[in-house]
Amino acid sequence: MSSKAYPPAPTHLRAACAHPSGHLTSHGSRTTLQVYLDDGLVYRNDADGYRLPPELAQARGAGPYVITGAGRRSILNDSQLAAIDSADEDGALRDVSWPTAAALARLALVEYRDADGAPQPTDGDDGRTGPKHRPYLTPAGLDAARAAKPQPSPDSFPPPAGTALPAAPAPPPQVRP
Repeated sequence: MSSKAYPPAPTHLRAACAHPSGHLTSHGSRTTLQVYLDDGLVYRNDADGYRLPPELAQARGAGPYVITGAGRRSILNDSQLAAIDSADEDGALRDVSWPTAAALARLALVEYRDADGAPQPTDGDDGRTGPKHRPYLTPAGLDAARAAKPQPSPDSFPPPAGTALPAAPAPPPQVRP
């Protein structure tokens, strides 16, 4: 979970996470909304559908504010983060406790699927035999999982072929005792 405290708790972000389209349906004050925008937790598009920079989103935006993968991650606790970060390549969650899977399902980050891959409303546990359906990341869950991966910066790319590399710094001068 983010170490930064978001006002007023993440109630607005939780509602956006559970919204089918990820829309922030309420946001409290303009100051709270600007914090969400500045921290990359939500975004807003312009009239042409392009994402606006945070400083322009309130004044020039058109349409709803939408939660980002980072915004979804900001509302999760440690066990929920561990669960989405440990998903298999096919999006299946392995060895996740039922309370964690159920909480992620309420946030629309996980859906239950049967053995044929068909979505199911619950894990199918009748209280006697255990769960019959497995949790899988939804597209929103995949977005939240991808938000954990560091994005390469331009400085991390190798220089183009033929580009001279910067010289190594000179060693510090030695001082005689």
